[in-house]
Amino acid sequence: MLKEIYCRNENDPFYVNRILETKDPIEALLTKLRMILFTKRGEILGEPDLGLDLDSMLFQLNYNGFQIQRDFYAQIGKYCPEAKNYKIVIEVNFVPGTVRDICYIDIYIDGTKYLGVVGK
Repeated sequence: MLKEIYCRNENDPFYVNRILETKDPIEALLTKLRMILFTKRGEILGEPDLGLDLDSMLFQLNYNGFQIQRDFYAQIGKYCPEAKNYKIVIEVNFVPGTVRDICYIDIYIDGTKYLGVVGK
């Protein structure tokens, strides 16, 4: 039976107080997807390739949405074996901002939006 540490941020609108672990496979997958999105490569001891390093990607002038998608799917393939049970889609859109461009990243699992990230 699946058991994962419950890792939602308390500022998350779907955060549930007083839960230490989850048995929900989607919640476990979301935890791994968040780790991929918000971890810089080299931060995890023993896994130097784990992490999308999204902050660095967003501020490199030669990166685009297709490269972010490609790198994200490569990370999923390597670190989320349970993802093969779901259809995961990442949409990356850039919008001109007043000071710099803004990046919107939406992640869908089986057609339902579960995660959205704004990079400024």
